[in-house]
Amino acid sequence: MARTHRDPRRKGVTVVIKRRPPWGAASTGVLTPGAAHSGALTGGLALVLGAVLVVSLVRFHARYTVSFQSPVRLNFQSPIVIAPRTKTQTAYRAQTDQRHSLSAYQQYACAKFGAECRVALAIQRAENPQGKCEIYHYNADGTLDWGYFQINTVHLKRPGLNLRDLLDCKTNIDFAYQLYLENHGFTPWATFNSGRYRRYLRD
Repeated sequence: MARTHRDPRRKGVTVVIKRRPPWGAASTGVLTPGAAHSGALTGGLALVLGAVLVVSLVRFHARYTVSFQSPVRLNFQSPIVIAPRTKTQTAYRAQTDQRHSLSAYQQYACAKFGAECRVALAIQRAENPQGKCEIYHYNADGTLDWGYFQINTVHLKRPGLNLRDLLDCKTNIDFAYQLYLENHGFTPWATFNSGRYRRYLRD
């Protein structure tokens, strides 16, 4: 702090008196004990939060698998798909068949088909190698196969089922499982009947 003092004996002379700031003030550039303690608390809190975040991410990764998809599908949809990991021996063998981690939709299909997970995923890959949701294929008989499990359009005659449903991967998997139960097997898929699905199984 500075104060000015005019000496009455000298005209036109101004004396400037500077006071030394108190110890620990901000102008000295030295932290006060309270500020140092606050900084240590902040740093400790940041470390604890970081550790909690890492542990949470590890636990999430152990339980779930994450896949990405286009956020636009005729209308907006979530660009991220999350499905619980299926931790069965069949799912692990299916992952070996794939030679890479199962996607969120493959995990969902494994949870649906249970012990038949490997065969179901082999058929899905034989029918739709790219694993796309919005994909179709023309057949010689004039019908089309749609979606993740390539469901034939003849099934659109069913009440409550429409094309938009078949272009949704999750709904497509649900309907594929329904067909599997109704037919007591995978006979509705040509790749199963021809044996072509076996190319996607590692014995």
